[in-house]
This record gives sequence, C-alpha cells and structure tokens, in this order.
Amino acid sequence: MGSLALKIPEINNSYYDSTEASANESKIKAIIRPNFGAYINNTAYLVNLPKELIEAFIFIESAGNPNASTKYATGLMQLSTASASDTLVTEKGAGRLSVQEANILKKYLGSRFSLLENVKANQTSIGKTFVTKEDLLKPEFNILVGSILLKQLVDEFTENGKVRMDKVITIYNGGRFSSISKKVIKYKGNTTQLLSQVPKETSAYIVKLLGTNGLLDTLV
Repeated sequence: MGSLALKIPEINNSYYDSTEASANESKIKAIIRPNFGAYINNTAYLVNLPKELIEAFIFIESAGNPNASTKYATGLMQLSTASASDTLVTEKGAGRLSVQEANILKKYLGSRFSLLENVKANQTSIGKTFVTKEDLLKPEFNILVGSILLKQLVDEFTENGKVRMDKVITIYNGGRFSSISKKVIKYKGNTTQLLSQVPKETSAYIVKLLGTNGLLDTLV
C-alpha cells in the first residue's frame, strides 16, 4: 500500500458489506476530503504516510467531526492531551521533527513550543501535559499530531519488513500502557489469530480497517 509494506485486504474477515463500503467511500469524499483534504495531503507528505491511511483513521475515530469529544480523547483523530504531548516530545527527542512540522506546531502552541525546543535526545516525555483540548479541536493540529503518532507506531511495529497494522491499531486505540496493548506488543501470531485475543471493539476496528470491504480495501 503506497510506501507501506502492507497487503490490502490484510484479512478475509469483513465488517462492512459492499453497499456499506460504497457508502463509507461516499462519506469520505463528501465530508473528510472537502473539509480537511489539504491538511491530510500535506501531513501525509510531511510524515510519509499514505493519505488513505490517515483518512481511514479519521473516519473510524470521528467520522470527520472535528469537535468529536469523549472523556478520554478529542478531535478528528481522537487524541488525549497527554498522548499528544508525549508524541511530540518523542518525535523531537528522536530528531524527527521537521522544520515544516515545527512551523505548524508553533502556530498553535505559541510560547509552549519552547518546551519542545528543550527536549534532549531520546527523551519521550517531559512529565507535563502541554497540549490542550482546545489545540486538539483544531483540525490541522490534530491531523498532524495524530499522524505523527501513527507513523511512530508504524515504524516501531514493522516486523521482518511488514507493517503489523493490527498492533498499530490496538495501541493507537487503547494506549501503549493498557493491559491489552502490552499483551499485543509481544504477540507472535498473525492478524487473524490476534482478533480473538483483543476486545470486541478493538477486533472490529482492525477488521474495519484491514478486512475485505474495509476502509483501506475501499480507498486504495
């Protein structure tokens, strides 16, 4: 798939039938691309991810509603303020934050960007949440930070030259430190076998994205 070592569909399981898959594509073309396509395309270029992957995560996480909010997460890609903060520190600590990305972040963080400028090599947290819910309600900011997190996970869970997108989805959805994520990180079985090892909601997320008639199967 694009620049990713990923076979689509990844599994034979289906969450959507062909009619639902067509409706999903229509919604993405009618809601997500007209409103956020410029941000998605630019972010895809900056972080080196296929735009269809970013679109798929936005569709599943928020259905393209920039004001989507739960007790735990906010915005198009449903990020928590703590996860967003640590994602940016990790990216800066890894020396991966580009000038273009930094300029976008400065636009929204203002003086708080100085916290990132002081991050040391390989640092993954400053022990402080500096991204706010208001930041995450801004589509450009949300898409960039969510995509940076997605790329970090894609790079971390590329095994033997193949992206384990099932692991990426589980950890993106549930957080790195959940009991399920800790189990999945070490899991040696294939994607179909993994479906029975995760909660029903996580299993559905994986099939929605990777299955036959799934979002990537429809968009790519």
